Amino acid sequence: MATDLPESAVEMASGVAAGTVSPVALVERALERVERWQPVTNAFTQLLFGAAIEEARRIERAVAAGERMGPLAGVPVAVKDLFDVAGHETTGCCLAYRGTVARADAEVVRRLRAAGAVVVGKTNQHELAAGATNLVSACGPTANPWDPSRITGGSSGGSAAALAAGVVPVALGSDTGGSIRIPASFCGITGLKPTNGALPLDGVMPLAPSLDCPGPMAASARDLRVAWDAMAGRPSGGQDGGPRHGRRSAGVLGGYFADRIHAEVVGGVRAVADALADAGWEVLDVDGDGIDDAPTVWADIGWTQFAAVHGQLLERPDLLDPLTLSYLEYGRDVPPVQRMEARRRAGEIASWFAERLRDVHVLIAPATPFAAPRADEKEIEVREGEFLGIHGGATSVLTRPVNLAGLPAVALPTGTASEGLPLGVQLIGGRDSEPLLLHAAELLEGQGERFRPHRAPWPPPATRTPYTEVASPARVA
Repeated sequence: MATDLPESAVEMASGVAAGTVSPVALVERALERVERWQPVTNAFTQLLFGAAIEEARRIERAVAAGERMGPLAGVPVAVKDLFDVAGHETTGCCLAYRGTVARADAEVVRRLRAAGAVVVGKTNQHELAAGATNLVSACGPTANPWDPSRITGGSSGGSAAALAAGVVPVALGSDTGGSIRIPASFCGITGLKPTNGALPLDGVMPLAPSLDCPGPMAASARDLRVAWDAMAGRPSGGQDGGPRHGRRSAGVLGGYFADRIHAEVVGGVRAVADALADAGWEVLDVDGDGIDDAPTVWADIGWTQFAAVHGQLLERPDLLDPLTLSYLEYGRDVPPVQRMEARRRAGEIASWFAERLRDVHVLIAPATPFAAPRADEKEIEVREGEFLGIHGGATSVLTRPVNLAGLPAVALPTGTASEGLPLGVQLIGGRDSEPLLLHAAELLEGQGERFRPHRAPWPPPATRTPYTEVASPARVA
C-alpha cells in the first residue's frame, strides 16, 4: 500500500492540483483500505470504484492540460445511502426500496463533484435513518473501527466508520435528530449539522422533512470546513452568530446537558471549555434546565412526518425491522392536537436556545451521554445504579433539542474514555453561525492531541465483524 500519499483532503487536493499527487493513486489506496476494513465494519453498501477510477483519470488529464482544479480535486469521498447518486440505488438500507435507481445526483453530491471530489461508494445507515445505533439495516449492522464489538451510532454510522478507518477523509451524512453528531462522537471524527434549510434536500430520501439536514463529516476540522464550503457554495466567512462585541465567548450548558451523563463525558466537555479559555475565550456556565421534554417533542414531530412520508410501508411490515415499524405506527397515531402542541413547544425550545446564545457565541454540550456501547448491550450505566436504555432514544437525547431549534452544531473529539473509545462534544451556535463553529473546531484541533481525530488502528487481516452472518457484502459497481 502506498504510504507517501497525504491523508487530509486539503493536502490531497493541493497535491493533485500541483500535479504531485495522483488522484488515481488516492482512489486505489481507498480501495485497498476498503478491502481491509469492509469485512470488519460493513461500512459500505455499494462500491463505485470503477466509475471512481475513470473520474480520477479524467481529473489527472485535466491537471495535465492546465485546467483549474476545485478545492476537493481528486479527494475520495463516501456518500450515505439515502443520497441519490446517478445510476445507483437509493434504498435508505431498507428492503422496501431495493431497486430504486437514481436518475441524477442529489444536489449536495453534485456540489461535491463540482469541487472535484470523487465518489467511491455509498455507506451503510440505520434503516430509513430512523434510529441512532446503525444496528438496524437491510445491509447488516455497522461496526465501530475502534472496537468492532461496539456500535458506530447512527444513522450516518457507515460514513463515520469509513472516516475513522481512513478509507476517505470526507463523507456525507444527514442529521434529523443527531445522525451526524452521534456517530461522529462514537467514532472520533468531526461532523457538522448545519442550520435547518442551509443545504438543499433535493435527491435526499426524507425522514422528517422539516428537521432533515444534510451535512459534511470529515477526518479533521480543517477538512470539514473545506467540505462545508463546497457544499454551501460559499467560503467560510459569513455570519458567526452570537454577540457582536468583546472577545469570543462560550457557555457550558448544565442541567439537562449535564444530568445523567457519564463522568468521562463530563470531563471531555470541561476539557473543551478549558482549552477555549486558554485560547482567550471567555467561558461561562449556562443554565441548561427547562427542556427535559425535548425528546418527546421531537418524537411527536419527527415520527409524524416519518409516517406521512413512508406510511405506505405499513402495508408491507415484512419489509421493515419491528423497531422501524413501531415508529411509523407511533407517527400515524399521534392526535392532531398533540402534533400542534409539539410544534408550539418546538418554537419555545428554539427561543430557549436563542436566549442562552444572546450573551455567548457558542454553547458547549456533550454529543452523547456515553462512549460507544457494545452492540449486545440493552442499557448502559451512566452513574452508579443509574442506567439509560440504548435502543430507547438515549443516544440522541442531547442532540434532538438542537434539531428542534433548527440550529447548527459541530461535533468533534475530546479525548478517549478509559476503555480507549472516543469521546465527543458538540458546539452549538446561532443560525448561520457555521463559520464560527468551524473556526472554533479548528482552533481546538490546534490546541492538542485530545481534540484531533485519529485513525483507528489497523485490524488483523482475519478480523470479521461479529455480525458477518447477517451482513451483506457491499455491491460493486
